[in-house]
Amino acid sequence: MLEQLITAVDSGEVQPLPVQVFPIEEATCAFTHMAHAKHIGKVILSQQANVQWDGTVQSDATYLVVGGLRGLGLLVAQWLVERGARHLALMGRSAPNETALTILQVLEDQGVQVAVFQEDVSNAASVARVLDSVQANMPPLRGVIHSAGVLDDGVLLHQDWSRFTHVLGPKVNGAWYLHSGTQGLHLDFFVMFSSAASLLGSSGQGNHAAANAFEDALAYHRQALGLPGLSINWGAWSEI
Repeated sequence: MLEQLITAVDSGEVQPLPVQVFPIEEATCAFTHMAHAKHIGKVILSQQANVQWDGTVQSDATYLVVGGLRGLGLLVAQWLVERGARHLALMGRSAPNETALTILQVLEDQGVQVAVFQEDVSNAASVARVLDSVQANMPPLRGVIHSAGVLDDGVLLHQDWSRFTHVLGPKVNGAWYLHSGTQGLHLDFFVMFSSAASLLGSSGQGNHAAANAFEDALAYHRQALGLPGLSINWGAWSEI
């Protein structure tokens, strides 16, 4: 019956009930509207943020990329510059290698201010130092991309808690410290690089799946607070 109904809706034979949406801040108006008993269909309270990012990257703003000194993060840093970013804060636990240094030099030759922070995102003091430095020395922070992560694969029988904390640290602690440290800022976006592993599971990656599931939940939590939040369940990347 459900399959038949979906087909009927898709073809236009059956029309879905109308929906009238009120932002959560106007809940009183929604209940008043419903109390008048003149509505048809559903009255919905929405927790979506009223302000949506239009995709513009600003030349007079700073963008923080965690894990930005190699791999995905470095690729994203180049993408931001292509879209018009001129101030980047790149944070990574390890110093940039020779390839990364060459790319960073190219960005600086293009007139981009690149601040490199060799800090551990899973450490609260490290995150605080980076955010304080950006606030003191760079234009306003308007976007955060958290692409850092580590793997320690193994079947559950061979996993122990230390192998879980090794993987959970950058994603769970790191994402939470970034969330806590930027709640008072006016960000256009707060993006976390999650994985399809949190949706589909992945053999030997119970710790990785759990870490990414936390980022997915944090995105919903931020949206419920009226803050920008996006968690992308990436599959494999071909570029790196």
